[in-house]
Amino acid sequence: MDKASFEIIGNVGKCEIKDVKGGKKIAILSVATSERWKRDDGEWNEKTYWHRIAVFAPAKVQRVETMVQKGTRLRLVGQIRPGSYDDDKGITKYVVEFAVGPFGDIEVLARPKPKSEAA
Repeated sequence: MDKASFEIIGNVGKCEIKDVKGGKKIAILSVATSERWKRDDGEWNEKTYWHRIAVFAPAKVQRVETMVQKGTRLRLVGQIRPGSYDDDKGITKYVVEFAVGPFGDIEVLARPKPKSEAA
């Protein structure tokens, strides 16, 4: 079997749980990764990339619901899928979808520090 897969390690920016047909749920995660390099003048540069990841395996959606919030550091493994949609003007847009299904993996690497409550 051929497949296109991904592994992303990054921090969650947004986590959304959506209801879909048949009473099922999916989780849509926005995950940031970054790279850092030193320029010729000795200064550091950093570039952040945002990835949209759909989680649809029920057990994994449940894990996201109970364990993931903004700032959670995750390791995600899944499939890369090409997709397309028509925008409001009828123009076809092509996208790359990152999907975590039954054979994918979600590993919580670190949770964000709890915000201290003001007294």
